[in-house]
Amino acid sequence: MTSLATRLRKAASAVLLPLALSCLMPAGGARAGSIGDLVDVQGAMPITLEGVGIVTGLANTGDSKGAALELLRKYMRNMNFDFDAGSLATGSVALVRVSAELPPFSRPGQRFSVEVSALNAPKSLVGGTLLACDLFANVIDDPDGRQKKVFARATGQVMVGTNVLTRGKVPDGMNSGAQQIETYPFGKVVNRRGEVRLNLKHGSWADAYGIARQINQTPSLNPYLQETTMFAEAGPSRPVAYAMDAGQVMIQIPEQFRHSVTRYISDMLAAPVTVERPATILVNRGKNSIVVTGDIQVNNAMISIQDKTVTIRPETEEEPAAYTLEDATPRGAVEIEGPGTYANLQSLIDTLNAMGMNTEQVITVFEQLREAGAIRAKLDIQ
Repeated sequence: MTSLATRLRKAASAVLLPLALSCLMPAGGARAGSIGDLVDVQGAMPITLEGVGIVTGLANTGDSKGAALELLRKYMRNMNFDFDAGSLATGSVALVRVSAELPPFSRPGQRFSVEVSALNAPKSLVGGTLLACDLFANVIDDPDGRQKKVFARATGQVMVGTNVLTRGKVPDGMNSGAQQIETYPFGKVVNRRGEVRLNLKHGSWADAYGIARQINQTPSLNPYLQETTMFAEAGPSRPVAYAMDAGQVMIQIPEQFRHSVTRYISDMLAAPVTVERPATILVNRGKNSIVVTGDIQVNNAMISIQDKTVTIRPETEEEPAAYTLEDATPRGAVEIEGPGTYANLQSLIDTLNAMGMNTEQVITVFEQLREAGAIRAKLDIQ
C-alpha cells in the first residue's frame, strides 16, 4: 500500500492541474470582524446620480445616428451658440449614460469620479471628452411623488479600458470628474426617539442576533450593563440593541451619549463581532476555479465518471484516516478515507485533480454529490 501523498506528488509533476482551489474561510465557517463590515447605517448610504451626456472628439468611432448631434445642438443653444447640427460628422460624437455615487454627507465642492457607457452603438469612446452634463437624483419632496434635482455636474477626459471600448471612467481631478453643486438631503441617522438602525448587507437571523448581543454586552456601548462583582452577581441588564428581523438591528442610543452621537456610532461600528458563514462552494467555469468557504465534509459515496471511480469511506479502528491508492488498483479507482462518516472536501478535490479529471468532470461530481445529499453546502456555479 502506497500513500496517496507520494502518488500525488508524482502525478502533479506530470499532470497540469485544471482546477484552482482557494479556501478563504477558517474551519467551521466562523469569521471575526467588526460590526461595520456587516452593516450599513440607515440614512448614511451613498446616493446614485444619473445623467445623459455627450462624448466629443472621437476619431470617426462615435454614433452613426443623429441623437447625439441633436443633444449637442440643445447643449450649444443653452451656451448661446447656434449652429447646424447636420454640418458635423456623426462619428465624432456619442450619446452616453453618466452615473456616479454621491458619498454620504458630502458637501458642495467635493469631487468624485463618474462612469460613462454608450447609449447607442459607437465603435469606441477612446480619446473622447465628456462635455459638462448634469447629474440628477430622486428626492422625496412630498408623499405624492418624487422630483429629480441636479446635485452634481460632470466633465473631463474619458479613460477607456482594453476590454470594453464603449465604457469608461472620468476620474476625479482638479478639472475632471463630477463636482457636487447642491447638498443632498440625506436621511437622519438618529431619529427623534434617539434610535439608530443598522441594515445588514446580507440578511441573516444569526448575524442580526449576534450584532445586537455584542452591542448589549459591550460596557462602552451599553452603560446599563450590570457586571458581576465579588459581592454580588450580575443583575438584569437593560438592552440598548434589538434585532428587529434578519435584515435590521435597532439601537436606542443611551441618554449620556446623545451629545456625542458620532463617537458612539464610530465605536459601535468598530466593535468586534464573530459571525457564522454558511459552507459554500463557488464554481467559476470561465476561470476554471473553485472557492470553498467553510470546513465542508463529504458523506460516504462512490463517484464514477467514465473510467474513473472514487470511493469515499470512513476510517476504521484498524486503519487510521488516510488516502490510499493500491498499486493493484486500476488508475481510475481511488478510495478516500476520512474520520467518522466524512471526508474532507479539499482532499477530494486534490484527488480528482491528480486523477486527471477536467473542470467539467469535477463540477459534475459536485453537482451529483449535492443532489444526493452527500455534501452539506451551498453550491453556486457561475
